[in-house]
Amino acid sequence: MDLFLLGTVLFLLANVAVAVTMLRRVNLNNDSVLAWEQAQVVATPAVAASQVPATQYQPVYMAKAA
Repeated sequence: MDLFLLGTVLFLLANVAVAVTMLRRVNLNNDSVLAWEQAQVVATPAVAASQVPATQYQPVYMAKAA
């Protein structure tokens, strides 16, 4: 049983290492990402200017959730 748990933990750690390596290789400064970010700023100028979250929760919904 201990060998099974050790194998499982090593397998999961290997998966985490692969995921971290893949995420480190992602380049977010390419033209496609920059164009998408610019399109988001143009589409929502009020949100971008004031840094207010796009979703405003209504008190009625907050009362129902509580």
